Parts: sequence; C-alpha cells; structure tokens
Amino acid sequence: MNAYTIFVPYDKKEDAHKHLSEGEIISEILQDEETREQFKAKVQVSKSPQEGWDRLHIQMRSGTLDEEWFVKITEREDEDDEVTYFESKRLGARRGHMLRSMLAEAEDEDAEKKRVMEEELKHRLKWKKDIVKKILEE
Repeated sequence: MNAYTIFVPYDKKEDAHKHLSEGEIISEILQDEETREQFKAKVQVSKSPQEGWDRLHIQMRSGTLDEEWFVKITEREDEDDEVTYFESKRLGARRGHMLRSMLAEAEDEDAEKKRVMEEELKHRLKWKKDIVKKILEE
C-alpha cells in the first residue's frame, strides 16, 4: 500500500471535508510519500479503506489532518512538456559561428569605447577652451 499527500488550501477541517467530498472524482496534485514525486491525477477519496486504495495524508495550511483517509488514483494526468530539438552542427561550423559572434561582440565593444572616449575628449576640450577664455577676459 502506497501513501500519498494531498495539499488543500484551507485552514479549517470543515472546509477540507467540503473540498474532498467522498466518492466524487476530483482532479488534484498528489505527492508520493516514498519518492516525493508530485503529479496531477484524477482521484477518488474515502474515509473508509477499500481494496486497492492507498493511504492519503491531507496537508492543510494550518497543519495535517489527523484523520485516516484513503485514495484511489483513477487517471494520472501526465503533463506533456513541449520539447525543442536542435539539429547538431559540425564542429567546424560551431567554431566558425562562435568566432564570428565573438568578433562581432568585440567590434561592438570597441565602437562603444571609441564613442565614449570621443565624448570625453570633446568635454575636456570645451572645458579647456572655457578656462582659456576666462583667463584672456581677465
């Protein structure tokens, strides 16, 4: 017999009982106690043990429910994550791309450095001209 944990977003035991009505099939996220794997499944819950049902621990916001519950997983809803496959390139093509991108980055950095230096030199030249102008006026 496996054991699972279900998390309910309630503080009161009465609210948890309303949420987990016996006999109804509900879709919930369960956690396997042994492997700690979380998965979404359609389940039925019950307070009385039945054949083929597993033990269920109910975790609320305020703590765990001390009552004995049981769960039957009717359908496991596996999430299909979309996977993107990239085509592998030859090593030479990858190196060429890497070198080209590194050169482009270096050119961008050099252009930015040049622009900043030009602005700084213009600012210094203007400052020196202002000082000379003030000295000549005095």
